Amino acid sequence: MKRLLKRIPGAFVLPLSLFACSGSEPAQLQLELLSGQPHMVTDGTALIEILHTGGGSPQLLVNDSPVSSNLMPSTAREGATVYHYVARDLPQGESRLTVLAGDAEASLSLVNWPRSGPVFSGEPLDPYLCLDALAPDADGAARRFAIGNGDFLDTDLLGSDCSLPTRFDYVYRSTESDDFRPLEDTTRHPDDLMMTQTSLGQQVPYIVRLETGTINRAIYQLALLHDPLAGDPSPTRPSVAWNGRLVYTFGGGCEAGFFQGTSTGGVLRDTMLSAGYAVASSTLNVNAQGGCNDVLSAETAMMVKEHFTVSHGAPVFTIGSGASGGAMQQLLIAGAYPGILDGLLPGMSFSDAVSYFVDSAECAGPLRRFANDPERGLDEATRASIGGWPNWYLCDESLGDRPDRVSPHDCPAVIPESARYHAQDNPDGIRCSIYDGMRNVFGLKSHPNPEVERMVARTPHDNVGVQYGLEALNAGLIDPDLFLDLNEEFGGWDIDGQWQPERMRADPEAVRAAYATGRVISGGSGLAQVPIIDSRLYLDDQGNFHASVYSFTTRARLERDNGHADNYVIRRHAPGMSLEAENLSLMDEWLTTLASQSAMAGSALDRIVAARPDELHDDCFDESGARIVEAAVFERDRLFDNTGSRCNALYPPHAGLRLVAGGPLANDVLQCNLKPLDPDDYAMELSDGQWQRLETIFPDGVCDWEQAGQHQQVNDTWLSFGPSPVNRYGAQAR
Repeated sequence: MKRLLKRIPGAFVLPLSLFACSGSEPAQLQLELLSGQPHMVTDGTALIEILHTGGGSPQLLVNDSPVSSNLMPSTAREGATVYHYVARDLPQGESRLTVLAGDAEASLSLVNWPRSGPVFSGEPLDPYLCLDALAPDADGAARRFAIGNGDFLDTDLLGSDCSLPTRFDYVYRSTESDDFRPLEDTTRHPDDLMMTQTSLGQQVPYIVRLETGTINRAIYQLALLHDPLAGDPSPTRPSVAWNGRLVYTFGGGCEAGFFQGTSTGGVLRDTMLSAGYAVASSTLNVNAQGGCNDVLSAETAMMVKEHFTVSHGAPVFTIGSGASGGAMQQLLIAGAYPGILDGLLPGMSFSDAVSYFVDSAECAGPLRRFANDPERGLDEATRASIGGWPNWYLCDESLGDRPDRVSPHDCPAVIPESARYHAQDNPDGIRCSIYDGMRNVFGLKSHPNPEVERMVARTPHDNVGVQYGLEALNAGLIDPDLFLDLNEEFGGWDIDGQWQPERMRADPEAVRAAYATGRVISGGSGLAQVPIIDSRLYLDDQGNFHASVYSFTTRARLERDNGHADNYVIRRHAPGMSLEAENLSLMDEWLTTLASQSAMAGSALDRIVAARPDELHDDCFDESGARIVEAAVFERDRLFDNTGSRCNALYPPHAGLRLVAGGPLANDVLQCNLKPLDPDDYAMELSDGQWQRLETIFPDGVCDWEQAGQHQQVNDTWLSFGPSPVNRYGAQAR
């Protein structure tokens, strides 16, 4: 993999300034692409900035043809005249932009991709159910889809790429209600129009411009404060009510894709819009609709953000927002595609999908089968101790069938039964595992059953050498015989998600891909380039699978790879309390300070830590709302009673199946390296018969958690799984 172009988040600057002498005053030209990266322009549009000093008026040529309109100066900056130009209708493939001023010349090559994608996510999923297939009606034209706050818009679908015509609507906040109302007449202000004060201190009408369209086969929406009496906004005349910042929202869940979806991460967000932030999202940024495919989510976010920039101007910075699967996407996108998001606001976070589905899938599959066997007569406390959970409910019922998402049979309801995979009855049907949805990343292989003639996605799951319940055994919570029974009968599952008595052996290519491409995030790559405020709503005591330990797994990866996690702040609180507005303001302050220190020496991580607001620290809030400022810690030696600090006494973090098996807090070892059995690993002396059983269960040894996992590495960034010439990853070729 070879990086061919210099990456600058959110922009590309021609590396060299070009001069020419004209009389006594030299001319200087500099081209900057504000809307994205030169090799990944989409929809034939690009926002170009030209800085010009010296004599002569600049002229712009696209593919050696002069543009039809004259360039008009927009601002002045440090003695240079600044021009902005929106290039439109660029042909597919490569184009060359050239600026001339007197004898000076500067140029920039752009590569244009279609609005329908893909750019770097690889071959599009097929079949793919468009909205008209999900919501048919009598006349085959009118469609309805959610806009993120429970309301609906009517629209028409057109084209072969799940496309619909772009439309613009206006809504406003009323002084008489707490919701958004349609602005039917855009030529006057309604009598009940509310005013709002933005983060920049402006008092403006609370009117929101809502744009809806299709990009990358996803329905996107853009929302921002704008008064229609001022005319349409543009990059040279942005809305005066916009504070220059963009929030990108991500929706939760985690399911196989293959369908367009009917809701976004939500753009009519009062906390954000009332303060002047623009808000963007799309249906493929909802993890339950986008196939739990963060590469596709990253690509879609990049394309939607590019469209926003071309339409309104370059944001000062972009902040990610979303909980659960929405948090998962933020961390994964920042880790593998840095620059799309400048700051993260995850809530109820998981580090990533793959490592989460190690614990959860093992719980809902093999462990339930073992622990719920009525002949064993295990009480709830014993069953819960195997995973270190607060109660057995978390594994037994709270997860529901969710971990079956590693199974090809766990299809969303919108996928017809007739279209679904069945090994005998419909071998060519849709396989709904998240790995089949990300087959461009993990690669394909022949089904191991020769009677099933089809290709299936490689999977990275492995539990060879894992000693389930080891820490519970050493803490005296289970006895040696139960420990041996558990590990002897645990088993695994096959490529079709069916339980098997043998342990699972991962496909080594899938394990390599999971790490190398960033599907299992590391702390030393993109996550070291972004500030993060993790709002941890505490649900452990409710037996909810959004366990607080996952905030600590992410932090542990940062600490391991960077020596510290000072760019990651954990804020814990009880249900009923929201930190959304405060965290948004703190992130804005953090990023604003960071931008002002761009010339500061040191690494990106050093600058991020130096820019962190003085008042922003790990903390927690009791039920009265009182704040306790205290470092968030997970005490590994108090696995079953993690209450050693004030905040942990209020919100004790619990473990998980692999942690109780002795695994690292980072929880990112997919396939462990093995070591010989060692009597010192057990707190009690095992009998000769018990030791012989242990040797039979683990003939090749047990996991050596002191070592990194097999193929484990810090991921590369900006990988492509399709035809893009830059950093192409070879999963699709295997």
